[in-house]
Amino acid sequence: MKRNKTNKIPIIKNFLNRQKTSFVLLVCVLIAASITYIIYGYTQNLLRERLRERLTAIVSTASIQFDPDNINAVWIREDAEKPEFKAIVDKLWNFREANKNIRFAYIMRRTDDPNMFEFVADAESLISFEEADFNANGVIDPDEELPMPGDPFDVTEYPVLRDEAFFAPIAERELYEDQWGVTMSGYAPIFDDNGEAIAIIGIDVMVGDYMSVTQATFIPFVLFILFLVFLLTLLTILLVRIYQERVEAMREIDRQKDELLSIVSHQLATPISAVKWNLEMMADGDMGKLTKDQEEHLKTIQPQTENLADLASMILDVSRIQLGRMKVDRTDLDVAQFAEDVFNEVEPKAKEKGVKYVKSISKDIPKMMLDKRLSRMAMENLLTNAVKYTPKGGEVELKVEVRDKYLFYEVKDTGCGIPKKDHDKVFGKLFRASNVLDVNGNGFGLYVAKGAVEGQGGKIWFESKENKGTSFFVMLPIVN
Repeated sequence: MKRNKTNKIPIIKNFLNRQKTSFVLLVCVLIAASITYIIYGYTQNLLRERLRERLTAIVSTASIQFDPDNINAVWIREDAEKPEFKAIVDKLWNFREANKNIRFAYIMRRTDDPNMFEFVADAESLISFEEADFNANGVIDPDEELPMPGDPFDVTEYPVLRDEAFFAPIAERELYEDQWGVTMSGYAPIFDDNGEAIAIIGIDVMVGDYMSVTQATFIPFVLFILFLVFLLTLLTILLVRIYQERVEAMREIDRQKDELLSIVSHQLATPISAVKWNLEMMADGDMGKLTKDQEEHLKTIQPQTENLADLASMILDVSRIQLGRMKVDRTDLDVAQFAEDVFNEVEPKAKEKGVKYVKSISKDIPKMMLDKRLSRMAMENLLTNAVKYTPKGGEVELKVEVRDKYLFYEVKDTGCGIPKKDHDKVFGKLFRASNVLDVNGNGFGLYVAKGAVEGQGGKIWFESKENKGTSFFVMLPIVN
């Protein structure tokens, strides 16, 4: 079963890497598509504005070619017989014929109703019956009737024509599509000798060419976005691969480092233990009676040897956590007695430092299946740290109880506390709080404690205020 779980890990990592790659690629594609859409929209608007400018120039030029007196002479249908009307129509016709894209050219004036204009003339007002019968059905249909002087025209749906055309040359902002095709309309006022706008000239231009150009620009944009997607795909795959290779290389270096650390610490443990035993034998007199000076030197050497043994053991535990070799060996453990034993082991250090050392261990804690070594490692490190960072006259308290289905214990001190800026680094390797540089320590204790707790499925956290103290909390699931 363990081997199967191990084999699943690379599969899960590969799946997550593919998910990350897909997400990054999707984001890149969306960005590329958005940029392309914006550029395409900008190009469309730019072409439309150029078309409006061109149409505005055309109607502006056309408006000054008409005689105001001729326009003032044409009001009703009967005026269609006047030479002035014929002169107006001829100019409109010639103007339309000069530009193949112009579909309609006409002149209108205002009425008392602001939403109703009336025709003065149209370029097609004088064409023959056959020319007017556009669908060649032998009848002039309603939509084929030619505008004549005085014919009304509702401008309610043409706000530009109604509100702006009598003041300055202007082109519609929107395109219109009818049975003739897609058109854009432009208007310009015709002024009399007094500078008063007596009518407007309107020109409807077929913009099929504009639509063709716009659609033609869409193809390069589509090709462009496809190229960007392809390029981004290659770059994303390349960058992810490079990143993964770097990560794997760093992991391998880290693994080799931890492997070396494990070997070194394991090899150091044996000679350090031998030195420690021999020193104890010397202290017990097994190697003969020692002189007073020798005893003094021995008392100095023994604590240093113990510290060295603890350090080697700590390094070995760190390497096991790093390499994922933290073996959990659960045994039936009397937790209350276990906590008493660990508490008592650290008590001499508290007395030596002058720290008040108290405990509150519940008596109704059931026996639990725990790894004694890992549990000792966590609790002892927390108690040792609490004593170490609490000044003389301070207090360290161990509280052990059962909460719901968890073993809960708290190690509380009134020491120097942990600065808020360091809170997210507390359980890291080699971490030392920025306010305790004068206290000896190797920075492994809390890292090992965390590994020992989490290795048993538990949780560890803390609360701390600088210069007020720290409380570490541990919860371990009860396994019977």
